[in-house]
Order: sequence, then structure tokens, then C-alpha cells
Amino acid sequence: MAVHRLEDPFAFARSSSVLRGQLAIADMPRLLDRVADRSGTVAYEIRGRVDRRQRPLLELASKVLLLHPGTEQPEDADDPEAPEWMEVAQTLDLREFVEDEILLGLPYSVRHGDGKCIERLGGRGMGDKTSPFSVLASLIEPKQANKD
Repeated sequence: MAVHRLEDPFAFARSSSVLRGQLAIADMPRLLDRVADRSGTVAYEIRGRVDRRQRPLLELASKVLLLHPGTEQPEDADDPEAPEWMEVAQTLDLREFVEDEILLGLPYSVRHGDGKCIERLGGRGMGDKTSPFSVLASLIEPKQANKD
């Protein structure tokens, strides 16, 4: 397994550096139960920069403000427009960082495309008068008829 580390992420961000790489999905244990195929890889690109207040940021799928361990959270932490933030030591594990971003980007629950429910209900929509439980009723009725 290749080692994916970023030495001094603060300097990386301030120098506006860019880092590209690939990680095997099999090397991201928290992601394994969320994917159908574990054999692939994930290509990533991490960009360093500073914000308008000269704070160091990393960009992957989102912007992440870098804080030294023990630093208080930023004053704009509750602002929905503000970047996420994380405490980072002198070395950043890129596998964990990329894995975190992937997990945060996954939907909370599985969804399907519009119109798929209608297809599964045999073309009946939610506004139709036929109840999806009518099939159950047809199973019960013959048994009651046999009792008479």
C-alpha cells in the first residue's frame, strides 16, 4: 500500500500548491460498505490556497480551513457559507482526508430517479385510486370465501 501523506499542509496551502494522486478503494475501510465494486481507484486533486483573511485552505470537493491542534474554532464556523474546518498536525493523511470527503459527499439515503416509483407500481402513481395494498386484499378474500 502506497503512503499518501502531505508534509506541512499549512505551507502547501500558502504556496498554492496542487497535488494529484490515486487511491485504491480497497484502502479506504470506511468506504467499503458503501460501494458495490471495491476493485477501483479514486483519482484526487488537492489544491492549496489562502482565503481573503490569509487563512490556509485545502480544496478537494469542498474547501477546508486548516487549524493547528488546540486552536479555537473559527468565529464564522456557524456560517453556512464558511468553509469546513479541521485541526491538522504537521502531517496530513491524504487517504483519510479523501475518504472523509467522499463519505461526506454521499447521499444520506439512497434515492432513485424521478418516475421510478410509478414504474415499480406497475404504472400507478400516488394519486391513483387503486391502493398498493389491494393485492393483499385479493389474497385474503379467497380464504374468506372458502370459510362459507
